[in-house]
Amino acid sequence: IYIFSFFSFVRSMVTAQRWKGLTIKDVPEKGRGVFTKRRFEQGEVVCEYHGRLVSREEGLAIHASSPDMNPGHLLFYKNKRNEAMCIDAHEESCQCHPLSIIYGRLINHSSKRANIRPRLFIHNDRDVILFITLRDILVNEELRYDYGIPHVPWPTL
Repeated sequence: IYIFSFFSFVRSMVTAQRWKGLTIKDVPEKGRGVFTKRRFEQGEVVCEYHGRLVSREEGLAIHASSPDMNPGHLLFYKNKRNEAMCIDAHEESCQCHPLSIIYGRLINHSSKRANIRPRLFIHNDRDVILFITLRDILVNEELRYDYGIPHVPWPTL
């Protein structure tokens, strides 16, 4: 857990949900995915996983009630009080940023070729899950992270 007191640029991007250097493209057999429009360096913040905060139990109930739903639209984590929580990002946009693209919800899974990872930060006493690059990422490269689940309904890369 990191206290979100660094880089005013990142703080402003979290507040505005206007991430730079990203685009959405169709990915065969997966639907849509997030690709880079610029080079990202290792350790750089790419975007936020943004959505409605719910309890772990509510997130599991949402998943159980919609078995055909993309599991990547739910992100489970433990907050700073070690409580199991979930971010539900099934909606294309959120109430707080209705005109913004929520890139984090469209990042595809890969257990073997992940190039970013989610990390918990605290910003204005709110949990913020930011994706951080694991290595340098080139222009036109698809962003992927390991969802941490043993099986997803599509082939992994």
